[in-house]
Amino acid sequence: MFSNQPRPEDVVRLPEIVALLGPYLKVPDLFSCIQVCRLWNHLLTPWLWRSIDDSEHSWPIILNNHKNPESQGDKDTDWIRAIFTKYGHHIRELTSQWGVILEVANTSGTCNHLESLRIGDLSTSKTWDDIVHGNNNSSGYNADATGVTVHRYQGPGPDPRHEAAIGPLLSPIFEGLLNPHPAQHRTVARQKQDWATAQHFWLLVRQNTQSLFSLRLAVSLDWLCITNIDFIFDTLASLVNLVNLENDMLPLNPNILLERLPGLLSYRTRFRFLLDNNTLTRSFSQLIYLEIWGPVPTRTFFTLLKYLPNLETLRMDEFGSTFDLALQGHLILENTPSRLKTLRFRNPYARVDEQIANLVIPWLPHLTEISLTQLHPATARALGTHCRKLEVVKQIDSGTTTYQDHINQKPTVNTVGILLRECATLKVFDGIHHTLEATHMLKYPWACRDLETFRCQIIGIPRLTIAEQEFLDSTDEESQLADSDGDSGSNSSMDNVARTALSKKKQRGLELQLQVMDYLAGLTSLTVLDLGYEYRNLQSAQRKKEQEPNWTVKIEGEPSLESLELTLATGLDRLSSLTRLEIFGFEGVNHRIGKPELSWMATAWPKLKVLRGLHEDDLPGVVEEPERTKLREFMRELRVDIRHATLRPKVKF
Repeated sequence: MFSNQPRPEDVVRLPEIVALLGPYLKVPDLFSCIQVCRLWNHLLTPWLWRSIDDSEHSWPIILNNHKNPESQGDKDTDWIRAIFTKYGHHIRELTSQWGVILEVANTSGTCNHLESLRIGDLSTSKTWDDIVHGNNNSSGYNADATGVTVHRYQGPGPDPRHEAAIGPLLSPIFEGLLNPHPAQHRTVARQKQDWATAQHFWLLVRQNTQSLFSLRLAVSLDWLCITNIDFIFDTLASLVNLVNLENDMLPLNPNILLERLPGLLSYRTRFRFLLDNNTLTRSFSQLIYLEIWGPVPTRTFFTLLKYLPNLETLRMDEFGSTFDLALQGHLILENTPSRLKTLRFRNPYARVDEQIANLVIPWLPHLTEISLTQLHPATARALGTHCRKLEVVKQIDSGTTTYQDHINQKPTVNTVGILLRECATLKVFDGIHHTLEATHMLKYPWACRDLETFRCQIIGIPRLTIAEQEFLDSTDEESQLADSDGDSGSNSSMDNVARTALSKKKQRGLELQLQVMDYLAGLTSLTVLDLGYEYRNLQSAQRKKEQEPNWTVKIEGEPSLESLELTLATGLDRLSSLTRLEIFGFEGVNHRIGKPELSWMATAWPKLKVLRGLHEDDLPGVVEEPERTKLREFMRELRVDIRHATLRPKVKF
């Protein structure tokens, strides 16, 4: 008898099911899948070619060698062109830093459904031919004294005072619109290649006027040749569906840009948005995201808020160091508060804090997220007073692990407490460099009881050193022996005084510790709890290594003794209510965690994914403690799904 019941394996033969897998598979997995059968090949090939980034997977090797004589007839230029001709109609996202990719994408005639086109640093592409012929610097892109990348060629070549050689125009549309840059030290071949690459890029853009949603103009495009600014605006205006533009190529007048691109929602540029003596001339309601480079004077800031009334996110370098104290923001805004929801800026110095708090924050009542270098007290008070919808506060991490008080970099203790007791809507405080004293935390209750992320160091808890604990234990034993022998004079009065003081300190610390644990236990929405950070002075070691290259790296520093002790005896198990916890961090904390604590975490926090504090220490000159290694391996035996990581960025020496 035959059964008509479908078998489980029949599911993978249903086209509808297989097609749904595509968006969730990575490139290596997709490559394997298309070799399973014809059905899978047909359904998943479009997903394999949907997104191409020539800096990933096998592309760098292929492109580095595509002119190598040994590659001819294999993965050479003709092979790359054939690939794009066959599969180009599947490509929706193209990220490229190679001229040959732009060439074949343009000439194949099939890459006309692009939704995103991003150009990287075209100067980094060096083929086998460049290396063999000594043209490692044939692109010649370097950085000037300010750190901004500039067009400066090095090596043999034509007199830099001469104009660059040019090639043919690939289309009549370029007639009179392109001009060569000075040759500098480029070879003639490189000059002609740059001339052609620029044209291939603009022609590729014009092939996709109906489909492009996102476009990135890299600074290296401007190094290829000088492009007429009206042509650039005309080309951008032809992109009827463009909503996201990233411009590192050259400054664009914002009035013309927004006038010509009425559908633009997001704009990012490495240049100042409003150049000197420029201003917005009318209101542009389409832009909701703006990211700009360079200091922004206060007057310019208010001008942006006025003429971009629907702006929701503003990311900028910093406010101008000199505030116009006579500036009346309400007159510029015509007493209409901004709708801005997200603001990001650098403010490393407290001297501008009062001005930001008094002049800027009051006009941002709809702010829900703010990212800044330091949260100073005045800003914290202003946010609590004026931004009643605030949900996220993040500290921009510069990688600093220790601070020097004499240059006012260290965050003021308990500043975060001001914010926590004022902002009832706060869900994320991500400021691991900030410190909060336990007594302050308990004295001033937090208004935000729905915190989901809390990254902050809790300090000020009296703790016994190992030596003090050993002394207390030894005097207790001696006292017991003396009592049993009937010899009350065996302990000196000095030992009794010291023991009494240490006992009180220990008891006081334990009581405070348990209260803090009970307080944290009430934050039942927490998914991220980081209580510490890298404590060693990595910057000092880096500077010394730069000054003395032969110096053997030594990383110095000790964990803070007044941090929380994370043991079961001191109340760790009171955090069993944090059942949603996914990340728990204690690096830099004198935690004294052992196997019992890890066993408890493994069962009490079923959603835990990341532990910070037992990760493998990759710093040079640091020998990891055997006990730490044992604890990490023990936790891996308990929960293989938990990843061990660090908050600090990777440090190079």
